[in-house]
Amino acid sequence: MGLKTARNFTDRAFFKEQLELRRRLTLRDIGVWGHYVADASQPMHVSVHFNGWGNFPNPNNFTQAPIHAPFEGSYVKQFVTPKDIARALPPYHDCQCEIEAREAQYLQTTLAQIPMTYQLASPSQNYTIKNPQAVTFVTQRLAAGAAELRDQIIDAWNSSATWTIGFPLIKVADIESGAVHVTSTSFWSD
Repeated sequence: MGLKTARNFTDRAFFKEQLELRRRLTLRDIGVWGHYVADASQPMHVSVHFNGWGNFPNPNNFTQAPIHAPFEGSYVKQFVTPKDIARALPPYHDCQCEIEAREAQYLQTTLAQIPMTYQLASPSQNYTIKNPQAVTFVTQRLAAGAAELRDQIIDAWNSSATWTIGFPLIKVADIESGAVHVTSTSFWSD
């Protein structure tokens, strides 16, 4: 908004530079953020059963084989396509909650997938042989990660007008409505 409403060369140059910086930071931040969100869609990442059932009670005789890497790597590369993931994407979900509550729900949902992760390891030979149920499950987990990142970005965008910037604090909504005219000094007065 500052670039659109800038009244002099100094402010235009400042806001043009800030816009490019913000674009680069946003891309970088989404990349870092996306890594963590995607990792949290992988059930073994949120469980003590990280790479084979491990030294824990095992009444279902789940595999002890190192299934972590095949599950998220070679199995995906061999049997899952980006189109499969796109088709499995659920619609946007607005939990109408703070990010902390949203993430707690997401992690609990992922953790609940541990039994299925290990149940499907045996019929798919520890995620080395194509098995339609296992392919569907892995695809759904990847889609869950993509959907969660998409939903978080949408939530952040939707809430951004309620945020403040600068010091003293300026409401973004006031800038967007034109109630406050920002200048380069609006951001650096502190």
